[in-house]
Amino acid sequence: MEETSKESGRGSSRRTGIIVVAVVIALVAGGFGAWFAFFRPAGVQRADVESLDKQRGIVDRSMNLYDPLLEEFTARYTNVVAEEEGDQQKEQVFNQESDLIKRESDVNTGRLDAMAQSPVTQEAEIAEAFRRFKEHYGAVIAYNDQRLINTANITRSMGGPCAPLHKDLNVGGENYAQEYVETADSCLLALASAKDKADADTVQLLEGIEGVVRGQRDKQQEVLDTTDDLARLAKRTTAGVAMLDINDALDKVRTTYEDAVKASSTKLVDDANASNAELERVLKSRLDQFGAAGQEGK
Repeated sequence: MEETSKESGRGSSRRTGIIVVAVVIALVAGGFGAWFAFFRPAGVQRADVESLDKQRGIVDRSMNLYDPLLEEFTARYTNVVAEEEGDQQKEQVFNQESDLIKRESDVNTGRLDAMAQSPVTQEAEIAEAFRRFKEHYGAVIAYNDQRLINTANITRSMGGPCAPLHKDLNVGGENYAQEYVETADSCLLALASAKDKADADTVQLLEGIEGVVRGQRDKQQEVLDTTDDLARLAKRTTAGVAMLDINDALDKVRTTYEDAVKASSTKLVDDANASNAELERVLKSRLDQFGAAGQEGK
């Protein structure tokens, strides 16, 4: 009984110790918080401006990571789709590579949100410059997230169901028209699905490809629908001649898409660079004020 009492006492003592430690930690944390609130110099400090400028540079440099990440994603995902790996393997590669880009976007969004909490961003001139910086860099982040979706959708369709149209079918085969129609139907379904969550430029690309594929598909269907041998030969010849123009038609669609993407990305980058230069300028001006006054604070 006495031993039990001692053990109970020791257990109680340990619990009391844990409680005391927790209370001490809370008091110490509270003390630091109180010190920061009551003894921190009033107003914006030089360190605040320097910190915000440092974060500005980090966000700007981080934008350079997107292109290599997207290039790596495109290469690996295109490869796994082209090799006709199983859906599980494709999904695994997609998740691994896309997660890197998504994490980068989350980190950069977090950085912009953290910058917004700086007391420096409450000052009028800096507030406006930072608003534009956050808006334009946020747009770049969103654009690169969208590029990931566009690339995945194009790769799944063009590198998947549509691929046999230009690499597997035997043009001289007896069943070419039938095989083309069946493959084109699968391709058209894939292209329709690829529009999901794609941006306007990518939807226009996919619709352009749809038009080319559908036109060729309909010509091959005419071959199948013709029962007279001589008429069928004529239809087959017409369809074959039309096939000679398919590369030019697809190149025109691709060029239109690339020009639109280049124009969009160039504007985004130019806007971001301009807002970065402006924020850097006003922050430097603010630091110069500290130097002129020989002060660390406002």
